[in-house]
Amino acid sequence: MPSTDTAGPLSHVRVLDFTQLLQGPLATQILGDLGADVVKLEKPHGEWMRSWGILASTTAGEMDSFLAFNRNKRSVAADLKDPAVRDRLLDLSREFDVVVENFRPGVMDRLGLGYDDFAAVNPAIVYASSSGYGQTGPYRERPGQDLLVQALAGALHLTGRREDPPTPSGIGISDEYTGLHLAVAILAALSHRQATGIGQRVAVDLFSCTIAAQQQELTVWLNHRRPMPRAEENVGHVGATAPFGTYPTSDGHLALAMMPCPQLGKILGVDWLEEFDTNEKMFAGRDVIHRRLAAHFATGTTAAWLALLDAHDVWCAPVQDYRALERDPQVRHAGLLWDVPVGDDGATFRTVGSPFTFSRTPPALRRGVPRAGQHTDEILPALDEEV
Repeated sequence: MPSTDTAGPLSHVRVLDFTQLLQGPLATQILGDLGADVVKLEKPHGEWMRSWGILASTTAGEMDSFLAFNRNKRSVAADLKDPAVRDRLLDLSREFDVVVENFRPGVMDRLGLGYDDFAAVNPAIVYASSSGYGQTGPYRERPGQDLLVQALAGALHLTGRREDPPTPSGIGISDEYTGLHLAVAILAALSHRQATGIGQRVAVDLFSCTIAAQQQELTVWLNHRRPMPRAEENVGHVGATAPFGTYPTSDGHLALAMMPCPQLGKILGVDWLEEFDTNEKMFAGRDVIHRRLAAHFATGTTAAWLALLDAHDVWCAPVQDYRALERDPQVRHAGLLWDVPVGDDGATFRTVGSPFTFSRTPPALRRGVPRAGQHTDEILPALDEEV
């Protein structure tokens, strides 16, 4: 676990966080992991994700989905529709560098908490918005949600096998990718402000980011209009050539990345791979190759195959479940799993820590996950008597 007394690279940055659900809280958690002082604004009984999460799973009285994205923050519970609260928050923004929100476009403006409202008080503010489909355009008012956006952006035809129905990613890829873009946008705007003294509004959205995540696939389509039918077998990518994919072994599965088939054939002692000696042949024959290799790999254990392949510098890996991942020596070496406090009552939960490495200002756990409104009196004294 990283030391809690280490100053992070963003220790000079203060953030007013109006986000909820996943992509916004992920972005502000990244800022918090890097040292920013993040103050989360929630409705009086807490944001939406405190009462909904995957598997309806809870730890220490909070939804695990909420815990996953809200460490290194303080929480203020307030009614944003109350004019007195609005005025207090605008005044407080003089002491802050960044405002982040992910409501539908127009909501913050109607609350009197839009970019123009904050900029009138603090012209140097960086105001970051994340939405489903952008601040303007025909989809502006549509509800933005990860599965819906994956569907609309064409991504459901890239995963799975040929006879499968449209298949979404197994993780919230649109939310996660957008959250990363939101953090990058904030950091870029802060860099610009440091150079010029001028704040600005930045915005990202799930739809645009999910399209951007398909950079490689869409580049092929836009330039060649080439159909991308999914393979019949589990090759792992709609455009991959053999031997790319996952294969059953006698006691599990292994994954192979790209390499020339004739070279793999020599290593495995199978001469039939020699005929697939061009990229075109390896793509056209990928299903046949996969079926024959699957039968071959099924004759030995995962460890035995990996030992052989590793000895020849073949790009390969075992297919691990979460139990194996938790024991993985690289995970332990990198300290990727953290025990994080919840509230101030001694409760903790286990989660994935920050993946960043800094030589002088490493990410650290400076605060746990707050209970709803835990820091209201600290940040907005006597607010509870006004709302």
